[in-house]
Amino acid sequence: MASVSAIIRNLRPLEGRAYIGLIGLAILMNAKWVSPDEALLAFIAGVFFVWYAFSINNCFDVDTDSLNPDKAKKNPIVSGELSFWEGVAISVVLAMLGTAIASRTNTLMFVFYLLMTLLATIYSAPPRLKARPIVDVLSHGLFFGGLPFLYGASMDWRISGIEALMALSVTLYSFALELRNHLGDYESDLKAGLKTTPIVLGKKASEKLVVTFSWASIVLLVVGFTPLGALGAVAVKIRINYQTLDALMLALLVAHTAKLMLGG
Repeated sequence: MASVSAIIRNLRPLEGRAYIGLIGLAILMNAKWVSPDEALLAFIAGVFFVWYAFSINNCFDVDTDSLNPDKAKKNPIVSGELSFWEGVAISVVLAMLGTAIASRTNTLMFVFYLLMTLLATIYSAPPRLKARPIVDVLSHGLFFGGLPFLYGASMDWRISGIEALMALSVTLYSFALELRNHLGDYESDLKAGLKTTPIVLGKKASEKLVVTFSWASIVLLVVGFTPLGALGAVAVKIRINYQTLDALMLALLVAHTAKLMLGG
């Protein structure tokens, strides 16, 4: 029987915290329009979605994770602590619980939830979009970027102009994160015979795309603050490491959230 620690590790909660935070920020922006109970239910459904996405990915990433020592340590199915079918069962339970809770939100939120759950499924499970060039990046940008943000932002039944801009920005940044992830798995994916976007385009081209998508997303958020919009063009020329880009992106998202909460 699977241990509790193996089940928790299969959810990869530490790796999923950024996506959970993204959903939380989007919900927080519009929490004033609903009751605390409604906001909490929407957030819990979002947590279940993130855990599901990581869990189902572990199930179908055994072939590549087993070739990558760093990934093998994080995947209890590779280590044998969970069987494939136990992992699938856990994933199904998470999807069912999340969907059941999300069904109690408004119709628009529920549609976004169903779309992102479907994409997360076919990204990892057959037809396994993550192993197909271009669509691997596009699908990740949607189910772990734009759609979760729109899910939270639609709590008030509408998507404002600034929320649409933020959703686009998050989608672009998720493109960059997917490319970064694939670049980290480059050798193991190559050995497993996968054709991810970096394998097809090459490392150098993919690294340039990471920088392009990252700065494009940050510039969009900066432009959202009208007085600072001009700084976006200057920022593109600054080359800094990924950790700093992540911190800058987070700071801008939090700033926009605070501004919208205050009615700005």
